[in-house]
Amino acid sequence: MKNLLSFIIRNSHWLVAIALIVISFYLVFSHNSYQRSVFLTSANNVTGWFFETSRKATEFVHLSKNNRLLLERNARLEEELYVLKSHLLGAQADTITTHAFLNDSVQDTQFSFIPAEVSNVSFSGPNNFITVNKGSEHGVKADMGVVSQNGVIGVVLSVSRNFSVIIPIINPKFRLSGKLKNSNNTGSISWDGKDLNTAQIGELPKHEVFQPGDTVVTSFSRIFPKDIVVGYITEQIPSKDDNFNTLNMRIATDFYSLTGVLIIGDKHYEEQRRLEETANSY
Repeated sequence: MKNLLSFIIRNSHWLVAIALIVISFYLVFSHNSYQRSVFLTSANNVTGWFFETSRKATEFVHLSKNNRLLLERNARLEEELYVLKSHLLGAQADTITTHAFLNDSVQDTQFSFIPAEVSNVSFSGPNNFITVNKGSEHGVKADMGVVSQNGVIGVVLSVSRNFSVIIPIINPKFRLSGKLKNSNNTGSISWDGKDLNTAQIGELPKHEVFQPGDTVVTSFSRIFPKDIVVGYITEQIPSKDDNFNTLNMRIATDFYSLTGVLIIGDKHYEEQRRLEETANSY
């Protein structure tokens, strides 16, 4: 108590000055409408700035969680979309078939989608790869296809308990069967190692009709459903074989901004692989 009184006595002139300033401000703002209006406006601006900054900080903290939830939602929507496409292609438009479809479960579909977040990328050379935060613990296996919300990304190369490494389209080792969306002629998709936004589709017949902007989609593949977007035709380039066309295409996936992926699980993959291996043994 003695120390407190001593402090007040030593600084009494400052305390009196502060008290007088507070009283002066009170008298000015309480008895003058203009000054009170200016004060309230300034106070509202400061309060508004504080709450806006607080809101943005909160949104940033929850950004990772929100991205994960959106990715999981995209995975469920992809499964439902695939079921719908399969039904529309294989069913007749009658009441019995429609009711049967409505009673079907999404769990019966051939393909499932595992959402994963990108942990690391390497785009510094030709042997590019992507690491994601899902592995064998989550059902991921080697040779599974990987897509983004825009199109094909690549194929799972190797898997650990909690991580997977993906070979993307922009890797010379990547190969995929593809075709133009409105064509039945199949070609081979690859990357020449030059531009991270551009891949090539080759081995297309000379009579293949195409236009810049045509969509390239997946064709026969053990790891991708049919008609998944791969890219968009930009131009024709010289081909190594005069009997075929080779086209440049802009890759649908933007690898520079990639944060989340969907890994495709095919419940018929092992059955098909074993059957084809027996055919190759003859």
